[in-house]
Amino acid sequence: MEHFLTVGRIPFLVCAPFFHRFLDNPLPKIRFLDGVPSEQNKRLRDGTVMLSPSSSVEYAKNWENYVICDKFCTSSTLEIQSVRLFSKYKWENLDKKSVHLTEESDTSAALLKLLSSLRFKVSPIWKTEPFTEACDARLLIGNNALREGSENKWEFAYDLATVWQDWQDLPFVFGLWIMRKEALGGSSRHLLKSYLSETELSIKDFRENRQKCLQKWEKHYPCGLPQNLAYDYYNVVDYSFTPKHEKALIKFYSLCGMPAKLKYAG
Repeated sequence: MEHFLTVGRIPFLVCAPFFHRFLDNPLPKIRFLDGVPSEQNKRLRDGTVMLSPSSSVEYAKNWENYVICDKFCTSSTLEIQSVRLFSKYKWENLDKKSVHLTEESDTSAALLKLLSSLRFKVSPIWKTEPFTEACDARLLIGNNALREGSENKWEFAYDLATVWQDWQDLPFVFGLWIMRKEALGGSSRHLLKSYLSETELSIKDFRENRQKCLQKWEKHYPCGLPQNLAYDYYNVVDYSFTPKHEKALIKFYSLCGMPAKLKYAG
């Protein structure tokens, strides 16, 4: 039986550098499953995918089953733009106010709750049922956050990465490349090594030919944003994984009460 490596692919602009290279040139023995971060978390958990860019909180919750690829991650240089709290009130005035949580990202929701509790000392009423205009604030991620931000409908908008960095003087790691331990064994290891090398080239290509690569991505995953906004978005996204990113992860896990140990693929 022919062996395949199944990879979770997130169809957000932030992940275009990881995957654009393979849209028109599929890799042999690599299969992709599309889905938002929370879907990829579940697939990693049950073994439907062997690796995926996924929520950093997912690693902390199930770290015994995973290892981290330390070649790249999803963080920001100052602001991330695609993870935002939109509000009718200042954050410090959201105590007992209703705040709608997106179900697309576990990490963003955890960060919002952490910042509310420890940074702003408020206890909002968290809502997960379908959003209504009656909500006082809402958390959005990915393309939805970028679109909402461009429309200027809310009195206040907070970039969660910026708030975290102002508070902790560290970058925030929203997404890790998480892989199941099984991916390191047998024939999977060779496929994994080859795929990660190709992904590094994909990121390099995107940095050097952003407009061309983004146009290709948009053909497959149209986001409905003005071209200049989509193009400039990548000026603030950071894909490197450094000792400072590791320190930020450890700090975040500690503040969340998650005693995860960081283990790398090697």
